[in-house]
Amino acid sequence: MILESFGNYTIGWNAVTLSQNYVLLSITLVGVFLHSSLWFQLFFHKIKFDLSFIFALGYVSTDIFLLSGYLVQYGIRSTARTRTWQISCYFEAYFMLFFNILESFYLTCLNLCRYWQIVRNESIYVKYPRHVLLLFLTIPIFILINMIVEHEMKWCVVIEEAGSSCSVAFNSVTIRVWNLTVLFALPIIISFTSLILCLIFIKKTHPQQILVRRNHHRRLIYRFFIFYTIWIILWGPFVFLVHLRMETVDNQTNFIVAIGNVAEMSIDGVLVCALHKRYEMAWKKTYDAILERLGWQRRPKIHPGFPMAIVAQNKTYPISQNT
Repeated sequence: MILESFGNYTIGWNAVTLSQNYVLLSITLVGVFLHSSLWFQLFFHKIKFDLSFIFALGYVSTDIFLLSGYLVQYGIRSTARTRTWQISCYFEAYFMLFFNILESFYLTCLNLCRYWQIVRNESIYVKYPRHVLLLFLTIPIFILINMIVEHEMKWCVVIEEAGSSCSVAFNSVTIRVWNLTVLFALPIIISFTSLILCLIFIKKTHPQQILVRRNHHRRLIYRFFIFYTIWIILWGPFVFLVHLRMETVDNQTNFIVAIGNVAEMSIDGVLVCALHKRYEMAWKKTYDAILERLGWQRRPKIHPGFPMAIVAQNKTYPISQNT
């Protein structure tokens, strides 16, 4: 039985839901460890935080909110002895959805900025810093307004089911199409399109021009493509089903999809090494420090004492150390 009211009978999860959440909790705790380790290393190794890092940081921050939100949800549901409060039901229904959508937009923005850097050979963070900051702040506001309007217009409702968590149900086909197109498909299409355009641009670059820079960008795109493929496989089904009627999908399928979503946000603590050079730098410094402590020092590599650059056709192309 599904109701659109609150505080009637729902106290906690039933036995089946609770056993499933034991699995999700275990994965979440692994994610908390990995993300805590990542942030500790960022501060311990004094990794530079600036505007060019803002979308990469924003993406990882959404994982922190999602992991923390799940722990709060688990704490409420697993220890509940009183009836459900309305605010806790809204929290369960909207919190996970909001930050899952937000991370996809931040990932797309990061990809677009990288496209600008590769194709135009400019840093958009330097040329348009105010626009970048405005975009970073506008995206969550847009998503929040979209959710508020849909709720106030009764295009979606928060429902609760006995023994289960509260969820959002969209009762308008038009709104489902809007959400699946704008909030789900559009960021994915933009990201894949920009990746393909970057590869086409790199391929068309003359072999004698900026060879090192071209190879650097090709590796960057390949790594991002691998990251994005893993991310979309684990993240996509959950958000897709949320914008459909999840209650029409069997419980086992919902559970498998939830495992993929929680696993994605958990392994991001390590997977983001493929997303940005500074994350890789943080983990690498810790890895090298451990090897040195164990007496297994790696053979030192000789790096130039100045930023690498290739000169071609009277132009100088720097190789970024922060992408």
